Amino acid sequence: MVVDGAGRGGATAGDVAAVAALLAGPVERIFDELGPIATAFAGIVAAATAAGRRPVVADLAGLRPLADAAMGADGLLVGAGVVLEPGLLADADRYLEWRQRGRDGRYGALVLDVDPASEDPYDYPEMEWFRVPRDERRRMVGGPYFDYRGADRFALTFALPVVVDGVFAGVAGADVPLAVLEAELLPVLRRIRTRAALVNHESRVVTANTPHYATGARVRPGGPGEPLEVVPAVEDLPWDLLVAAAG
Repeated sequence: MVVDGAGRGGATAGDVAAVAALLAGPVERIFDELGPIATAFAGIVAAATAAGRRPVVADLAGLRPLADAAMGADGLLVGAGVVLEPGLLADADRYLEWRQRGRDGRYGALVLDVDPASEDPYDYPEMEWFRVPRDERRRMVGGPYFDYRGADRFALTFALPVVVDGVFAGVAGADVPLAVLEAELLPVLRRIRTRAALVNHESRVVTANTPHYATGARVRPGGPGEPLEVVPAVEDLPWDLLVAAAG
């Protein structure tokens, strides 16, 4: 399918909706990879509660092979694991059980300073990808933003809330380099021959089929400039497909 011609590139509403649905595919696949991690984490918390205690760091060791498997099953992920609600563990106030895949392909633990008393802590409870799942009990994709590991690249953080007996325990999450996700999204987006962009909940560009829309820039459909049609791509995030009229 090539979307070209007059109006919205000569496409019917069904054509554009089909492109939007295809763009959602890799996003949904990433969240699917987080399912086993979230389920196992919830089981650990529930088992500790049933035993009359709070979970401890050692209980989370079984999540490591699941995180490694998620990264191995899907080449999009370079990091995966769980990030815990402060105070959940008996032996650590804040904690991440997080794995990462190095450039050499090996898996290892990601160690960050999360102590709020430190000079420059990784203050994850205040980060959007943690706050939204905690406060709204829904999944979230944070970014694009520059990679926290210091790499000169944009990244996205996918987060799935984990709730046990009505209590928020934390998130199961994954880090995805934007360039890797773009490699899957762009061939689909380029089926639209007019300017088009996939934008996040802040109307910031995740990827586009033209340099006219820079990554991370805000594009408002009702703002000045060319008119843009808004087509939902992943409604609950929400991510939208913006399509310019041909001209």
